[in-house]
Amino acid sequence: MIFLVPVVLLAAVAAVVFLVLQCLRAALPGGGRWTGWRRAAAAAAFACAATATAAYALGALNLMMTVSAAQDGGADSAPFPYDHPCRAQLSGAVDYEVQFHTLRTVCVLADGERRAVRDVPQAVRMAAATSGVCAGALAGAVWVTGRTRASVPGH
Repeated sequence: MIFLVPVVLLAAVAAVVFLVLQCLRAALPGGGRWTGWRRAAAAAAFACAATATAAYALGALNLMMTVSAAQDGGADSAPFPYDHPCRAQLSGAVDYEVQFHTLRTVCVLADGERRAVRDVPQAVRMAAATSGVCAGALAGAVWVTGRTRASVPGH
């Protein structure tokens, strides 16, 4: 898992840079791809997508570090290392599960109860979700309302 961290980080940085450049391209005059209110909506959609990508990548990297810390092993790792969120925040945890789609670590207690712990900050999860929904809504509005290219007279 630790080897995936740099790959995810580089992919996230590349995606965010691409989305920011697309945002600037849509926002600055002379782009010609969108006209009127669609230009502002497209720029905002790209900005929201960049924010969602950055926030989700930050949360996923945090979860990957949790998994890699738990897999390190060692004399003090049964059932978890000292800095694992399940051990630090709960007593009696015997197992854990990482949910990348919701950016959560869920700990399993000895009696079978499952509890989410504060591994990824709530602000990061909310930023990823809210920005993703905004990007989808804005992109959908631009797509549904018509053509993306400005019409050229005579063609």
